[in-house]
Amino acid sequence: MRKLLMLLTVSCVWMLTVASSPVVTGAKVRLGAKKYKETIEVLEKNMAKYPDDPELFYYLGRAYAGVANWKSAGENFNKALGLNPKRKLVKEIDKWRDFHWAQFVRDAQALLIQERYLAAINKFKIANQINPDRKESYSNLGVAMLNQAQAFQEAQPPQPDSARLYFDGAIESIQRAIELDPENEQFVKNLGQAYIMADRLDEAIELYEAFLEENPFDITTRKRLVTIYMSKQDFENASRLYEELFEDAGAEMSDADYYNAGSCYYQMWAAEVRGKSEDEKNSEQAAHYLTRAAEAFGYVLDENPSDCEAGEQLYYIQINLENWDKVVDIIETMLDNGCERSYITLSNLGVAYNKIGKQQKAVEIFKEAQEKKLADEQSQ
Repeated sequence: MRKLLMLLTVSCVWMLTVASSPVVTGAKVRLGAKKYKETIEVLEKNMAKYPDDPELFYYLGRAYAGVANWKSAGENFNKALGLNPKRKLVKEIDKWRDFHWAQFVRDAQALLIQERYLAAINKFKIANQINPDRKESYSNLGVAMLNQAQAFQEAQPPQPDSARLYFDGAIESIQRAIELDPENEQFVKNLGQAYIMADRLDEAIELYEAFLEENPFDITTRKRLVTIYMSKQDFENASRLYEELFEDAGAEMSDADYYNAGSCYYQMWAAEVRGKSEDEKNSEQAAHYLTRAAEAFGYVLDENPSDCEAGEQLYYIQINLENWDKVVDIIETMLDNGCERSYITLSNLGVAYNKIGKQQKAVEIFKEAQEKKLADEQSQ
């Protein structure tokens, strides 16, 4: 009798755990016959009766996928996973979810390469509906939206409101990718670039500063951050970063980087001496900024002796430092490499020759300068 009672109990438990089986079994048959709408109708009708059956929602997701209702497909796949299904069913759900997700991602990537951004965006959005847990489609959606925002900016006439909408959408999408994978450094860098493109510079600064605290040797991020500070004319923070770049990665800096660094240090020097007495202008800090500026512009000129702008900046700095021999060398190098023999440049060269005691050469240069000035006046 006791054994019979036990068998009855087990039987009751089995019946309770598989009570939804007839509905699910019917769904399998209808799906096999591609009767998607009929499957949806039956499962939707039975949803309230079996709210905790993960199989029901799984097959409902597949049925919705069959009629290309991707939003509902994704919602039901996620609902099934949220009901703690057995491992075998989890694998089955992931298989189908990723199958459909991958199809749309492949199509979207092809469209992205073809620069058909709006179509790519639509495909990536569908992929995200199917599987909202895949970081790749969110990141790529952000890239596609950034490109479309730029297209709106460059349109004739420009469409700033549409561009703003897509910039904001791109940022939101990349932020979601970071939520899914917080350790992905490239996603963080992409978000910073999106902030820059959207002219949300304060947010870019906050992001990059936090990133550099964790990754102090990331040269690319440091360069991006210093560019933002320069655009905001925040020369104090820019000079701080240039100091670090000079110490850590001088070889990785381009001519443009050095030119901007020179401009930054020169601005810091100008701010340091503005409104100061002559003695105060000769402070150690002022000398440091001017020397750094000279080093930066000097690097540019060494690499490209025909860079007349860098040469002009450099010889003005040497004039302030009263390094007259260097003024002569710089201007002569500029002139030898095709820079204009302008009245101002020639006059400064004459002053420099006079300062180093070469009066005869100074007279010749001053004469040429006056002739140049007269010729310019007559041509106007």
